[in-house]
Amino acid sequence: SGRSSAPPPFLTCPSGSGAMGLVEEVAMQAVEHASHHAKAAVEETLCSKTSYLCVFEAISPYMWSYMGIAIALGVSVLGAAWGIFLTGSSIVGAGIKAPRISSKNLVSIIFCEAVAIYGVIIAIIMANKI
Repeated sequence: SGRSSAPPPFLTCPSGSGAMGLVEEVAMQAVEHASHHAKAAVEETLCSKTSYLCVFEAISPYMWSYMGIAIALGVSVLGAAWGIFLTGSSIVGAGIKAPRISSKNLVSIIFCEAVAIYGVIIAIIMANKI
């Protein structure tokens, strides 16, 4: 029915070596087979060699959340600093031309500082929710 009656090639006895040669050959093939599977298992666990998506999946979700909090806090503080820089320089320029209006324009600096304070408050709230 199409089946061969010959034994599988790893069970064949080398000519003239007897049963001991067969045992050694089968053991050697088993070791090679096991080492091949061990290498394949290591390559599967180190999938960062083949794909960056595995690196992103391996990172803890808590680390992603704390990175988001840090980025949000940093952007709010940078935005406030940029606003203070722009409004502060314009207040200094206006104060040179008309000194009586410089104290009235400090409200815009206070609002820029409020943006940074809101960013810090939101970062604290989000960190407590984790």
